[in-house]
Amino acid sequence: MDSSVFVEYETDLVTVLKSVGDKIASEAHSLRGDERKTLLSRLGRELDEADEIIEQMQLEAQTADKDDKVEFQGKLRNHRATLARHKGEIKALATSADRDALLATPSSSAPRGDHVALEMDSRSGSPSFAQAQRLLSATDKLADGQRRLEESHRVALETEDLGTGILRDLRGQRETLEHTRDTLYEADGSIDRAAGTLKKMMRRASQQRLVTYAILALLVLHSLYVLASKLFG
Repeated sequence: MDSSVFVEYETDLVTVLKSVGDKIASEAHSLRGDERKTLLSRLGRELDEADEIIEQMQLEAQTADKDDKVEFQGKLRNHRATLARHKGEIKALATSADRDALLATPSSSAPRGDHVALEMDSRSGSPSFAQAQRLLSATDKLADGQRRLEESHRVALETEDLGTGILRDLRGQRETLEHTRDTLYEADGSIDRAAGTLKKMMRRASQQRLVTYAILALLVLHSLYVLASKLFG
């Protein structure tokens, strides 16, 4: 297999992962509120792109030669580890952003219309019922997002297995065709050898027939000579 295709995918993947890592380090921690959410959403899309690139690299690795396959699988493990680390960092930043938004005081982040929903109970010092409901709703949304990510990962694995199976079947069919072609070549060589043998046998039969005719002619001439000698001798 031409390993240049795998190398091209790897170059694109490294570029995407480096871009995400740089943005997490330089921007994500310093941003707050909607700016952070916008950045995290964009980084999530870039990681989805990285997932797709890794799937293509996996397909290329499956069809690689034995030596290349070992090297490619090792690189894929490293890239998957980097991708998983970035996903974890983004998830932690997203959770932190949601927590900051929920726990923000009315004077600093909440609109005046939400003052009653976010105010603290003066007797117990605990968040109000409305704020607790918002916290539970945000938790449910995070859990739903996690389930969607797990479902997407499951579908990706099934797709990878399906693609691997198809490639395995295609390789088996190719090997069968190559074996059939080799068998045809061997049969063609056997036919050529048999034809050559038949031609030699035909030539020998012709030579033997000529010798037989010559012997018969000599015998006839000898008989005529003997007969003539008896008649005129």
